[in-house]
Amino acid sequence: MQDPYGFLRHPRQEAGKQTVRQRVRHWREYVRAMPESQAARQARRCMDCGTPYCHRYCPVHNLIPEWNELITEAHWQRAYQQLDSTNNFPELTGRLCPAPCEDACTLRRADQPVTIKGIERAIADRAGNRVGCGTSPAGEATASGWRWSAPGQYAKVANVHALSTNG
Repeated sequence: MQDPYGFLRHPRQEAGKQTVRQRVRHWREYVRAMPESQAARQARRCMDCGTPYCHRYCPVHNLIPEWNELITEAHWQRAYQQLDSTNNFPELTGRLCPAPCEDACTLRRADQPVTIKGIERAIADRAGNRVGCGTSPAGEATASGWRWSAPGQYAKVANVHALSTNG
């Protein structure tokens, strides 16, 4: 952990959202992408507590403090590897999961919890795109048709959008 007082120095800041007036006009995502610098600041809020309750309450048992540490050091690809080791669909869970890990965050007892869901989505969006996973709005988990599966390996995945438009 780079900064043991990060949770005191950096207030909770979620990714921005479009206004209701904007989002009722389309079916695309309305939550804006969290910039890398903002995701790193939010990851610095993680206290790396001795008993990370976020692990216990995460439905897929993500190693949350571990990938928070990697994000603070700008190791996006390694963070994605860490996330992908426990979660087969981080592109979806970063958007759809109700984030019980945030409710279980130790920091929540005295302050606002770490923005775990937003950081997970940022990892999947940024690192996933860099290693060949084209994420896009829900329903098109692999827009490019390639999904990174292990270090140095790529697996061809059906393009969901192409399947839905071609029959």
